[in-house]
Amino acid sequence: MERGVFGVGRLGGMVGLALAVLLVAEPLAYTEVAGKPTVIKVAVAFPRSQKAAIQVKRYNRRLAELTGNQVQFRMYWGGAAGSDRAVLRKMRMGQIDAAPFGLEMVSNFVREALVLQSPGLFANYKQVDAVREALTPEFDAEAYEKGFKILGWADVGRLRLFSKQRISRPEHLKTVRPWLYPESETLKTFYRLVGATGVPLGIAEVYGAMETGMIDTFWATSAIASALQWHRTGKFVSADGLGFVSGAFVLRRPIWDALPAQAREAVMAMIAEERSAAQREMRVVDEVAYKKLLARGYTAIETTAAERDQWWKVGVQLRKSMVGRVYSPALVKRAEDIALQFADERQRARLRPQD
Repeated sequence: MERGVFGVGRLGGMVGLALAVLLVAEPLAYTEVAGKPTVIKVAVAFPRSQKAAIQVKRYNRRLAELTGNQVQFRMYWGGAAGSDRAVLRKMRMGQIDAAPFGLEMVSNFVREALVLQSPGLFANYKQVDAVREALTPEFDAEAYEKGFKILGWADVGRLRLFSKQRISRPEHLKTVRPWLYPESETLKTFYRLVGATGVPLGIAEVYGAMETGMIDTFWATSAIASALQWHRTGKFVSADGLGFVSGAFVLRRPIWDALPAQAREAVMAMIAEERSAAQREMRVVDEVAYKKLLARGYTAIETTAAERDQWWKVGVQLRKSMVGRVYSPALVKRAEDIALQFADERQRARLRPQD
């Protein structure tokens, strides 16, 4: 399947985006608080691991040293705070303070953010980086107006199709039971276009559903599939990515506004310094995870030129259906102009055949 044909990935509490929690831990130590410790409650969908728990403990110890035990993190692992929708609701109510969200959830308060996974727009990471750098400042401003502070945007690897059966053409999805992330309007539209029937399930339900046969196909990056243990349930994986899974680490605006100006500046400076390295590492982790899947028995599904064309045509249909309904033609045009600067000849011809 051709890279960047469309971006229909589910985006929830992703392991890569959750690294942002650790990036902001030390700057938060500048928070000026009095009385009992201020607890920053962070909800993530991936399960607690020894490595992650050790990292959080290490940062909390550092926070205690710098603040006199006045600021601490409390992690809600493995979807304990509920579904993505429930976490967003709890953030609005002040019950949860922060979470890594995918674009489907971010679009609840920044609707046009979904352009960052616009079908057919991205074929390589240079395009992802350039478009995101250009567009997210205005998305940040809109999020702030809606009550949220976006501390950082990131992607967590290449979107791939995992299945118990061989899937090389869009029409094959009509014969399987694919997972439908309920928050993804893009995925709902895609299934409708290809005549497939998705099975709506929350992130926490995917592993069990694959085990029992309720579903036999899901979308994820290799890193996500490994972190959530979903990789244990499939046999086949698309050889090339079908897009990129992106999202943002989001903090409640009241928590952000309560920080002194010096602390806020320190947070953003730290993120600016560390984000690029963390992003590069995440992409390496995703690629390594993919290679490990193949080494451990997964079969990579290679596609023919004709099959790639089929995926592309569906992607074009999907892309057109989103313009005007989800994001404006003007915004898509801006994103395309930027992406074309880093496109190869084949993608350029497909995106702008009139050029």
